[in-house]
Amino acid sequence: MLQKIRDRAQGWIARIIVALIALTFTLFGAESLLSYFNGSQRDEAASVNGEKISRQTLDTEVQRAVRSGRVPPEQQNEARRAILDSLITRTAIEQYAREGGMSFSDQQVDQLLVNRQEFQDSSGHFSAELFQRRLSSAGYTPEEFRRQLQEDMLTQQLQNGLITGTFLLPSEIRHLAKLRYQKRDFRYATLNDSALEQPVNVSDKEVQTWYDAHKEAYQRPEEVKLEYVVLDRRQLPENDQPVDEQQLRQRYEQHRATAPREVSDIVVTFGGERTREQAQQRVDDVEARLQKGGDFAELAKQYSDDPSSADKGGRMGAVSEGIFGQPFDEAVASMAPGEVSQGVESDGVFHIIRVDDIAIESFDDMRDELTKEVRQEQHDERFQQLAQQLSDESFSADDLKGVANRLKLPLKHTDWVSRDDEFEDDNAVLGEAGVMDAAFTDDVLNNGYNSEPVELGQDRRVVLRVTEHRPATTLALDEVRDQVRGSALQEKRRQALADQAEKMLVALRRGDTPKGLEWQKVSGMTRDGQGDLSADLVNAAFGMPQPHDGQPGYGHAATDEKQVIFAIDHVDDDVSDDQVSAMSDGLWNAQAGQTISVMTDAIRNHADISTN
Repeated sequence: MLQKIRDRAQGWIARIIVALIALTFTLFGAESLLSYFNGSQRDEAASVNGEKISRQTLDTEVQRAVRSGRVPPEQQNEARRAILDSLITRTAIEQYAREGGMSFSDQQVDQLLVNRQEFQDSSGHFSAELFQRRLSSAGYTPEEFRRQLQEDMLTQQLQNGLITGTFLLPSEIRHLAKLRYQKRDFRYATLNDSALEQPVNVSDKEVQTWYDAHKEAYQRPEEVKLEYVVLDRRQLPENDQPVDEQQLRQRYEQHRATAPREVSDIVVTFGGERTREQAQQRVDDVEARLQKGGDFAELAKQYSDDPSSADKGGRMGAVSEGIFGQPFDEAVASMAPGEVSQGVESDGVFHIIRVDDIAIESFDDMRDELTKEVRQEQHDERFQQLAQQLSDESFSADDLKGVANRLKLPLKHTDWVSRDDEFEDDNAVLGEAGVMDAAFTDDVLNNGYNSEPVELGQDRRVVLRVTEHRPATTLALDEVRDQVRGSALQEKRRQALADQAEKMLVALRRGDTPKGLEWQKVSGMTRDGQGDLSADLVNAAFGMPQPHDGQPGYGHAATDEKQVIFAIDHVDDDVSDDQVSAMSDGLWNAQAGQTISVMTDAIRNHADISTN
């Protein structure tokens, strides 16, 4: 069916189809048409057992990673897949924990928040202002932070339950500590080509033999020549036309509707020394005084149970949604500056709230910012229009050059490339996830069609076309003779050095001193290494046999393209109690980590996971 549609979607017929689509966009808007064709899948990055992870959630996590410095801005597109994978794992584990009856209540979250030091003021009390500022700098809303904290605590409960049974035998710990903290005194001597009795060469027959035995190493992969276009939001020309005043006003009202409110609050608690009925009576008393003209600030100092705000006449500064619960948020949202609420019960306390102001700059002060936002929105709309045009035209066109010309995009070309190549500079985009996979789909590779647009994050789209194709094949010996000769020579030289080292070891064990050995001495070497010795040399030294019957432990190992002969003179494996304790902690953490890793893999393997 798809091929028939493609075959008929050529020439003037395709132009009519595109024109009708463009008319539909004009009449109904691109968003409604896209939602009709694509449904909610356009907003779905992944699904875990039917629970959706939206693209917006993924975008938010990517931006948080960039803001925190965990991901460089220029690598955010590459990091998206790893971040999505992390979100999938987190969702699957949370589902598993909840199905197992684990829970973490809103009250427990509240207790964690008020006890976290980073949200407390200099007097050790929870500060809503500090809470909001810290979350804002990290890219969280209060509700998002509460939800993630709840998820983290559920995961921690699950992990704690698994690792409670982790144990280790004292004898095992001490034995491993002796190995870990062992010290060695040894000598070593390096053998290179000069130690060989005769220079190493390979004959044509040996080259042929090596080639016949290693043909899989001389494969030329399946390759294609490509032409492609890249639509990049960042390279679109900026719109410098004046922005309509009405658009700015509308955008300002949107900001104003969601801006934090500056509030004052009289907090009345219950559940401890005071019953709920007593708390309600206290609220009624405060409301009666306010109705008689009582001063809110003075009443807050007298009645509020929140010492951090009471001392300031109840003033809490700017408060965003999600800090004090939904009833509190709804009350604040329904009030204009200067209004005072009746008692609002939320999360086990009563609040008497006054909205003092809306924390937003004036329209004139925000004009530049609003103009930038409107232009950015127009820029985004222009990109989406071009992205849809790219998709429509590349689907119906019988080449890619015409598409590039109509969208005014440069048409790029490659030499022979394979799906496993590493790309850089001008062709670096081909190395990004999914691009070369698109080039090797059946429609593109064998049927000669343009690829569907490959989405590279939110900012770029790539369409490819295969211009030439050649299948994988084994290269003839004449094409790779120099490479084969070099490999065969390297292996023969390595074996000759190993044979020479083995002869020298036989002499050493007899008590002889072979000619050409120049010993280097090392004392007190640990597995962590020290001085100028390479990690390979240190690891090899600790793989050699220990001294026996008063004789050194001899052995040899290959490092780089050389052979190294070792003489192990002394081994010290005494360990302190501190070292045994450190080994115990390290082993416990490793075993617990492995248990958690196995659990995580099992949960993911049994989950129904799909990605878009």
